[in-house]
Amino acid sequence: MSVQKQILKGFSLILITALLVFIAVFVIYMRNISHKVEKELVQENIKRVYYIWQNEIKVLDKMVNDEAEWDESYRFVQEKNADYVEKNLLDGTFENARLNYIIFLDKDGKKVYARGYDFIKKEDISIPEEILRDVSSTPGGQKGLLMTAEGPVLFAARPVLKSDGKGPAAGNLIFGRLLTEEELQNLAARSGVNLKLLPLNSADLSGLKDSGFLPEGNPYYIKSFSKTRAVSYLVLRDINGRDGLLLEISYARWLPGVLISVAYVYGFLLLGIMVLAFYLLWNWLNRKIVDRINKLTRAVRKVDMDVADFREEIEIPDFSEDDEISALANSVRQMLEKIQDQQEGIIKNEQKWYSLLASAPGAIFVIQKGKVVFARGKLIEEAGYRWEEVVENPFKYFVHREDIINLLRDYQDLLEGRRRKLVYAFRIIDKKGKEVWVEDNAAVIEWEGEKATLHFTRDITARKILEEEINRLMAEKNMILDSLTERVALIDQDMHIIWTNKKTGSSLDGELAGVGELWGARCYEVWAGRNSICPGCPVPKALQSGVPAAEEVEFADGSIWRVNAHPVRDGKGRINGAVIAGLDVTERKHYEERLKYLSLHDGLTGLYNRAYFESEMKRLSKSRDYPITLIIADLDGLKLVNDTMGHNIGDEMLKAFAEVLRGVFRASDLVFRIGGDEFAVILPGTGKEEADNIIKRIEAAFDAYNEKHPALPIKASLGAATALSPEEPLEQVFKQADDFMYRNKMLGRAGLRHSILHALMATLAEKDYLNYGHAERLKDICRKMGERLKLSYQQMNDLSLLAEIHDIGKVAVPDSILFKDAPLTEEEWEVIKQHAEKGYRIALSTPDLAAIADLILKHHERWDGKGYPLGLKGEEIPLECRIFALADAFDAMTSARPYRQALTREEALEEIKKNAGSQFDPELVKIFISVIESE
Repeated sequence: MSVQKQILKGFSLILITALLVFIAVFVIYMRNISHKVEKELVQENIKRVYYIWQNEIKVLDKMVNDEAEWDESYRFVQEKNADYVEKNLLDGTFENARLNYIIFLDKDGKKVYARGYDFIKKEDISIPEEILRDVSSTPGGQKGLLMTAEGPVLFAARPVLKSDGKGPAAGNLIFGRLLTEEELQNLAARSGVNLKLLPLNSADLSGLKDSGFLPEGNPYYIKSFSKTRAVSYLVLRDINGRDGLLLEISYARWLPGVLISVAYVYGFLLLGIMVLAFYLLWNWLNRKIVDRINKLTRAVRKVDMDVADFREEIEIPDFSEDDEISALANSVRQMLEKIQDQQEGIIKNEQKWYSLLASAPGAIFVIQKGKVVFARGKLIEEAGYRWEEVVENPFKYFVHREDIINLLRDYQDLLEGRRRKLVYAFRIIDKKGKEVWVEDNAAVIEWEGEKATLHFTRDITARKILEEEINRLMAEKNMILDSLTERVALIDQDMHIIWTNKKTGSSLDGELAGVGELWGARCYEVWAGRNSICPGCPVPKALQSGVPAAEEVEFADGSIWRVNAHPVRDGKGRINGAVIAGLDVTERKHYEERLKYLSLHDGLTGLYNRAYFESEMKRLSKSRDYPITLIIADLDGLKLVNDTMGHNIGDEMLKAFAEVLRGVFRASDLVFRIGGDEFAVILPGTGKEEADNIIKRIEAAFDAYNEKHPALPIKASLGAATALSPEEPLEQVFKQADDFMYRNKMLGRAGLRHSILHALMATLAEKDYLNYGHAERLKDICRKMGERLKLSYQQMNDLSLLAEIHDIGKVAVPDSILFKDAPLTEEEWEVIKQHAEKGYRIALSTPDLAAIADLILKHHERWDGKGYPLGLKGEEIPLECRIFALADAFDAMTSARPYRQALTREEALEEIKKNAGSQFDPELVKIFISVIESE
């Protein structure tokens, strides 16, 4: 095809392609704009419809709230008076509010008033049972869509309260409106779109993705646009949050037609402009370029390249213009002359190269489509062939049959580009049938316009025999060394790795490193992660001395290795490297240190233990460190703390005690824990006077600690004794110190109990269970009841003390249970109920409270036997506990709580009266009411 035709064809294709691309891009662009705008319109319609829908629900909720928070409604639910119905629940009420259902329920869920009315047909209708079933007495009421057997209902319910909005609620008021076709058309008219309510399964949404979500989480879907209409679906959820209905929203489309018409107008306008530009450009190219190129082409075609000397046939035209085409004509003339010169040189060089290749060692092959197309080299002659016998024969004829499949597969990978080059060892068969090992280096070339492979092949039979013998010997050596659990490596004098066993590679960061990857690296780099030789490494010592050496070496990661180094000598006896073997002993060393520590120390406090104490006593009895003083310290009240507040608090107390002791003494002094709550200190070179000063320092340290930690003070009983010389056995001195300690313990026991009781009371106050006002009110009520019942002086005192510390057992209850916002589990409630027993044990351990321990144990018992912990009933319960139960309940009901308001005195007394004979003693209830009412 001529250049002129090609240019014409090219420009035509460019013109048509550009026009089509423009039209396509413009149409797609306009269509995307159309879809984007229409999608935004659909989303606006969906949101507008949804907000109108939500407004209907809010209006309905507002109506029911106005009616529910009204004193008249409140009295109607309580008294059920007929006047309210005649005045407020007429047919006009249904019609004006467009209601189909009005229902009043009392606080027990029973119907006070219920009516269904069709305000369009003006007739009564039945009330769906779903309205009554799904209503719940939530403080904020309920509103939304409700699915019933009669159809979807707009539903709103509110608790009936007084006009000031306060409770307790007398019951619930429910308004409902059926979503009829008339209601739906009213919504459609207000939103300006067509609406239709559909069941969830009536529209196939499986092929539609969520187009978005409204702020309340309702998903909506946009169906594919048709030519005339746009359809979308909005999922309406019922009051329980479940998908209830589909709302179909549709409107007529007009925008796509307008945009496509605009696209066609611009397309035709562009077509005219491009045709005119093409015509002008074509005329200019014809005159300036195409005609001159045709003249040059005709002149070149006349040259006969097969003629030995074609210089005389060159007739390239001379152009007068000074431009690129004139320069091209001159270049073509010069190029043809150079081609003539090069052609003569190529013939001479071909003769030289063929002679050189024939005498080269090995062989050179070119293989194309599986056949040998070129072959030269000594290897061909040594195999007994002439190169003419090899060329044009399939290469696989000369390859050993066991190597053919792998060799052809690898050469195919090379041809298809999966390999850039190939070095491969295989066997060929010479003319006598003998196997010859060769190594072949192959690469892809182009031979006469098609792909081929170029092969440089050499005989490696002798090398192969030597390699097989070396591999056999190395396999035997590696099998032995790889079976070892130690790291084994051969290094040179500069610590470079020459060889390693498998254990060395597999232990580096948990990954298996190949032996080749470690060659050349220094042993301390790959093993210890260091830039220099490890401190204590035995390798330099072995290399310098020529004698095997072994040391334990700590690496940078903290691991400890047992390293053995054996020097290696060459044939002349010179040291040229070493064999090193390393075994990880980190775990063993750490285990030994831990065992040593545990054998000498107490696991809880970290102080020395009794075993070390006894060994030090034996050692010091033979020393010259006299005088030696022993101090015995006993932590007072540990059992009481464990029983009342738990062993974890007791452990914290022991650790704090140990820290205070440790802070008093010097580093050379020995502090021991020799029993559960017993500690000892050995002070070598310390006399009696200095021991007394130390005792004072210990007591001062405990006082300082108790000032900072008044919630749980530490009290210790101390005893000290001094051995002035070896003639006084340390065992006897220990007994003297222990006796002094016990004597001091007896003197301070009462003060200790009072301190611990004070700490428990303080802890209880922190937990907000000993509110001063609450205790005083309880004592006041109990006092008045005691006076009315003419109780004894002792009973009056017991009642007063019980009112103050009845909940002392709650100090042992975890805060996570006491202050939990959510309802308690059964297990947590069982823990709460144990506080009466814990308070009982605390009181028994304190002489001042022992008299009321039984009252603390039984203050949660009920008259009907359903109390705890003993399940006593009737007069089995002490009189004081029955009186306290009334006072505690009354004060609790008349006091405000975060979760409720306080009851009035009359309401609290009414509640106590209801529980007479079940929770409370009925006779005491009568007296209690008269006492309260007489105030």
